[in-house]
Amino acid sequence: MEDLPIIPGFKLLSKVGDGGMATVWRAWDNANDRIVAIKILRDEFASDEDEVRSFRTEERLMEEISHPGVVHAYDCSNEGGRWFYVMEFVDGYTFADLLRRKQHVKESDCLLICESVAAALDSAWNDHGVVHCDIKPENIMINTEGVVKMTDLGISHRFEYKEGPQDVPEHVLGTPAYISPEQVYGDVELDCRADIYSLAATLYHLSTGRILFPGLENDDMMRAHCDDTAQANDPRAYRPELSESFCQLLEAMLVKNRDNRVATWADVFEMCRDIEHGVRFKLRDATNAPSSIKLL
Repeated sequence: MEDLPIIPGFKLLSKVGDGGMATVWRAWDNANDRIVAIKILRDEFASDEDEVRSFRTEERLMEEISHPGVVHAYDCSNEGGRWFYVMEFVDGYTFADLLRRKQHVKESDCLLICESVAAALDSAWNDHGVVHCDIKPENIMINTEGVVKMTDLGISHRFEYKEGPQDVPEHVLGTPAYISPEQVYGDVELDCRADIYSLAATLYHLSTGRILFPGLENDDMMRAHCDDTAQANDPRAYRPELSESFCQLLEAMLVKNRDNRVATWADVFEMCRDIEHGVRFKLRDATNAPSSIKLL
């Protein structure tokens, strides 16, 4: 059995997450008499300035974004060379967990997820200029009260408008199954439209039980997001019960050229509400810009 790390002021109870860079523990906060989660940077990265900077930036953003749909962080500290931060504990599960149990998520729940994420990331974007950059089932949680929460801002990006040539990152950041084309290209300043694409790729997976471009290696999968000729099946090919309006929403959010994609979180939220109220609409515009799905 793995030894529990020692963090002064806290009693660690059990491990709840294990990633490549950090581990997450359920813990008791002695000073505040509450259950919290503690994310601990792995020892091998504690002396890496870039990794520590990224870790601290993640905590700071989670502390700044005060929205019930984003997991809140309280404090980041270093004890004896060990970096960690304390955040709210979400008593619930991720939608990746739910997929493993149920294979797919019904449309009404997908709309709830879409609305909740749109509201949370609208706040992150409009109030803080933050793009999540890694929306996927593993990073969307739901607690026992039915509140959907975004987590893991480890590779998030804060928008800074720049004129002229953009800095191209050395490495593509994002998860290949859900990444936006502009993240793959790396030649533009990212904005909320990148997250809108990734949320739709996530919803496609949740609603059908299949990722957009299965059976491909990571590099080929990322190229498929960018290739105008690469299109996934209509979601109704797998789940005929899905509504036409829901599939049209995914199609519009998955337009490969962001200039023709749904542009704001407010638009996404309102379209979800329209679908719930039975409003029939046609989302695609006259440009008929290529999307990552092709509707029948």
